[in-house]
Amino acid sequence: MRIHFISFLLLLNVSLFAQHKTQTIRGKVIDRVNRQPVAGASVIIIGTTQGTQTDALGEFSISNVRIGRTAVKCSMVGYEPYSTEEFILNSVREVVLNLELKEASYDLQEVKVVSAQNLNRPVNDLAYVSARSFTVEETERIPASVNDPGRMALAYPGVKAGRDENENKIVVRGNSPFGILWRLEGIDIPNPNHFAQPGSGGGGITVFSAQLLGRSDFFTGGMPAEYGNALSGAFDIRFREGNQQKREYRTKLGILGLDFSTEGAIKKGRSSYLVNYRYSTLGLLSQMGFYLVGERVTNQFQDLSFNLAFHSKDAKKTTTVFGLGGLSTEHYMPVEDPEKRVLGKSDNWEDRLRPANMGALGVTHTVNINEKSSWKYVVAIIGSSINRNSDTLNLQNVRFRYDTQKYDEFRVAATATYNYKFDAKTRLKAGAILNHIRFDFFKETAPRASVTDINVLNAGRQQSVRGNGSTQTVQAYVQIVRNLSNRLVMNAGLHSMYLLLNNTASLEPRLSFQYRSPKAHSVSLAYGLHSQLLPMSTYFYTRKDTIAGKITESKPNQNLAFPRSHHLILSYNYITPSLWKFSAEVYAQFLRKILVEPQTGSTYWMMNNSEGFPEFTTVAKGKGTNYGIDLAVERFFSKKYYLLLTGSVFNSTYQTADGTTYNSAFNDRFSTALTFGREFMFKNGSVFQIGARTMYNGGYRYTPLDAAASAKEKRFVPLKGAEYQAQAPAYFRMDGRVSYRSNRKKYATVLSLDVQNATNYINVTSTSYNPVTNSLELRRTGNGFVPILSYQIDF
Repeated sequence: MRIHFISFLLLLNVSLFAQHKTQTIRGKVIDRVNRQPVAGASVIIIGTTQGTQTDALGEFSISNVRIGRTAVKCSMVGYEPYSTEEFILNSVREVVLNLELKEASYDLQEVKVVSAQNLNRPVNDLAYVSARSFTVEETERIPASVNDPGRMALAYPGVKAGRDENENKIVVRGNSPFGILWRLEGIDIPNPNHFAQPGSGGGGITVFSAQLLGRSDFFTGGMPAEYGNALSGAFDIRFREGNQQKREYRTKLGILGLDFSTEGAIKKGRSSYLVNYRYSTLGLLSQMGFYLVGERVTNQFQDLSFNLAFHSKDAKKTTTVFGLGGLSTEHYMPVEDPEKRVLGKSDNWEDRLRPANMGALGVTHTVNINEKSSWKYVVAIIGSSINRNSDTLNLQNVRFRYDTQKYDEFRVAATATYNYKFDAKTRLKAGAILNHIRFDFFKETAPRASVTDINVLNAGRQQSVRGNGSTQTVQAYVQIVRNLSNRLVMNAGLHSMYLLLNNTASLEPRLSFQYRSPKAHSVSLAYGLHSQLLPMSTYFYTRKDTIAGKITESKPNQNLAFPRSHHLILSYNYITPSLWKFSAEVYAQFLRKILVEPQTGSTYWMMNNSEGFPEFTTVAKGKGTNYGIDLAVERFFSKKYYLLLTGSVFNSTYQTADGTTYNSAFNDRFSTALTFGREFMFKNGSVFQIGARTMYNGGYRYTPLDAAASAKEKRFVPLKGAEYQAQAPAYFRMDGRVSYRSNRKKYATVLSLDVQNATNYINVTSTSYNPVTNSLELRRTGNGFVPILSYQIDF
């Protein structure tokens, strides 16, 4: 009886253990510098004895890993150990990891404390300040991010939303959203956003599908020499590869639309595909009474993204074919019944259609020449089309076109990057970026007078932008990395940019140092000069003058210089063994050659705008100064929770052509954000997650009213010398998220609810002049409470 009872207990234990759902983790380990496979590296599941070693191609596979949150640690003699942040492992999708090991430059007995430093280190190992990596899981778990890197970044230090909460324009350290660079697989993408706007780096939501995102980088300044054409910050997006062993599917259905992706092997173990299609149904929110933009505004978008990867037998060559395309349309409609349209409210009478489309198709080829050197080539074609067609109607619904705009660009882009490792202490990275740009720009406007005057308005019609042709840009860079000691490393680089349209050039030195202590402290210092192309339409502003009775045309802005910014940053980071990170960065930016009007008394400064470009004569003589400190306390996802608390204090001012100094439009003085999440596990393997993000920032800046002049002219007249001196009440917003994750044998699901503006607090986002009371009224037109429900299934 005793033997039978013991046997029964053993069988029961085996049965219970078999009920635990498991999954496979596979991947590849490479040298971070020379991109060569690392054979014999140890890969273990943290907190367990499960593990394996990489084969001759650097590949590994660990089976029967219990599902849920887990993390992996990789170690190899001569390299710093690498630990991933905890990631989700479900019952039907394998996790494929690409682990990059950095050669150790210190006593290997000290690796115990160093391994915590690389949890969110930048993918680009030459970035020492103002940079961090992010994963697709972060874009999903941060409340109200809706899988958009731009909205996710609002949780990071030094970052805040632009004036319009409906958009993903981001303000970095008091800079205009214009200063952001978007890069995909080494290629610069002018504006990869749905509902894109002319002269802006933002829009409604990015075209990038979260299902394709690999670990990517976000910079808030001080970028290494390989990053040009950016004044304030950069997103360096990378696509991940599909599973080379197993075919997998994901479908997501929600209020925002339909999302479907599939991935799998083309040739098992050698090549893969990954495809995602997304179709928006934002109209569902409007039908439920929740308006993202307005009651008479419709938004529609769809996009397709893919990444095909092919590896050689010896794993020394990799070729990928990637692409993305997005179609979007925003439609502002008039009040349907003409009798109910209110005189004086222009939006009651206007019908505005704003389509914006973009696409990119590229090929990358990476060659590991030997243990010391590698090449990477990228060739891509990129197209974008942004249009504005605006009509005003009369009581009989007769249309009058008062605004027609077209901004079409087509680019052929190519990049080449070369890495060379001289020895264990010195390496070189150099490259070039070429763009051939064809463009067609057009803008024609007419005065919007009373709707009864439609038949006489054509006389005031004028073209302010017109350009058609082609040009080229050339960028080149080189950077030398040298370990000055076991703990101190230097990166010295030089970036150059040249625009053939007007023979404008810039030469930009970059220099940074990083010291890493044996106990997970690091101090970094960086200086860099950065420049950026103006929005291409700027060069084609067309001015008409009458000289001796003849009308002549000129393009006074065609020879403008690049705006430039000197960045100086001092950074401190400390990561504890219990996965808490403390960071502080003190920075100063000195902007030069910013576009201003040459007239004395003019207060125009281009960087006060979130979008657009000057449609009058300007000179590159403006200046600006941004300085401040960014603080952050972060708890990486571990033991079922994460937390990120950030705070920034800054000052942002500018000078016009006559040397007068003003507050900039984005000088909100401070920004804070608190983001956290907690998971609760159930016995059946299901997980309930809650999270919230709270933002509290300085309020919207505006120029006060000159009451006497406004009363006299019956229109808003700004108070001279007080540009952006007034400030609205502080900005407050709280977003929330709840989700329930379950696992079955053949499928796994996630039911989630993201709540934008959970407290329904409407912020001030603009001002409006009231001629009756002769006052400037603060307009609270920010987003209200918006629930976003979705259901995701993996199979």
